[in-house]
Amino acid sequence: MTYVSGAGFAPTTFDPATLSNASLSNGNRTASRSNTNTGGATSTSYKSAGKHYWEYVVGASHGGTDFVGIMAASYGYFLAINGNTGPGAGVWLGGGQIVNNGGTIGSFGGAVNAPGTVIRNAFDGGNGKFWQAINAGAWENNGTYDPATNAGGRTYPTAAMAPAVAFSQYGSPVAGDNFTANFGASAFVYAVPTGFTAGWPQ
Repeated sequence: MTYVSGAGFAPTTFDPATLSNASLSNGNRTASRSNTNTGGATSTSYKSAGKHYWEYVVGASHGGTDFVGIMAASYGYFLAINGNTGPGAGVWLGGGQIVNNGGTIGSFGGAVNAPGTVIRNAFDGGNGKFWQAINAGAWENNGTYDPATNAGGRTYPTAAMAPAVAFSQYGSPVAGDNFTANFGASAFVYAVPTGFTAGWPQ
């Protein structure tokens, strides 16, 4: 699903002001690492309410704990890739670990960093819940979890959250590794969960 220009929906992008050891391209929808240090990019828009769906596409990822997900402004990229306690939730692509509030709480069963991998995201601000899925796989790698029915998912600390990606200094990072976010500017690869807005608005 996509939105028609002028329909009252303006999708967010990554915010140039949040860049660390990274650059933006593709209308600020693609974040690329500029060196092998920890870095990342965060959306221009933080939310604590609403139900939103968006997708990340892996261009290239070689950092062991490269992270894609959501985080509060207070969290930061090093905390996200290092597993420090705080308001952030995502997946570490090098091993497929499901991360929430600084801890690993599950796994997608192995690395999810192949080029072209689509990472689906569902955010329910009203219930403080977050779900991810890899390509056409089950939400949170659990067939009983479903954002449409508020089943399963991760509960995060009450805070305004924004979509974010973080590049890890661990593993074998390569300058030029990159992720592209579709916040609703074009058609999604996978179906939007029932009851969720197709995209993350500004």
